[in-house]
Amino acid sequence: MSIPIAWGITGASHFLYETFDVMERMANRGVVKITTYISKPGVLVVKTYGLWDKLNQISNGKYLQEIITDSERGFFLTGRFVRKIYKAFIVSPATANTVAKVVHGIADSLVTSAIAQAQKGGVSVYIVPTDQQEGFIETSLLYRVDESLCKRCKPCPAAERCPYGAIVIREGLPVIDLASCRNCKACISACSFGAIKSGEKAKIRMRRVDLENVRKLKEMEGITVLSHPKQIEGVLESLLSNYP
Repeated sequence: MSIPIAWGITGASHFLYETFDVMERMANRGVVKITTYISKPGVLVVKTYGLWDKLNQISNGKYLQEIITDSERGFFLTGRFVRKIYKAFIVSPATANTVAKVVHGIADSLVTSAIAQAQKGGVSVYIVPTDQQEGFIETSLLYRVDESLCKRCKPCPAAERCPYGAIVIREGLPVIDLASCRNCKACISACSFGAIKSGEKAKIRMRRVDLENVRKLKEMEGITVLSHPKQIEGVLESLLSNYP
């Protein structure tokens, strides 16, 4: 028997790959059914990082294994939490914006609405915030064109090679439309000058207000804050051991 759980994805990239690894592993074991509630920014991030196909394997479209997007139907389906259909709601990764809304009682997006409904229905919520400790975190940047290396080739080999039409030419310079990008990397191999950059690292400083919101989040009833996606597996294993 599989345990039905829900997974909330917001527009964060930090911890994204680590979360997918855990969810894919647990889904492949066949011990959990995962319904994914994903925000509009979450859809963009997941597609841009080349994880959309993997998400469709984790939540394959069957009952309680759907991908539910930020739409009227999506908001309607958050009612499942009140009916206690899911045994847990895992939100990972959670942006600082999502955390701020939750601690201030705002439920105007799909994921924040689902969290509110889960609290009302007594479904345990586990959240992995991206901003948790003072200092800096390192994150990977999305695709960009390095203007100093771009030779303004006509036609642009990278634009011609992209199967998704994600590279457009503006005033002679190729520009990457991240909403269309699917992380196939075809553009990187097409540009012989190395002008297409991907996966560059950047350090981001944590804001005090975001850290304070995480502290408040830890004090909220029905919510458990996890420090890393690897802890999700332990949560699910505990659910399995106590499931009748």
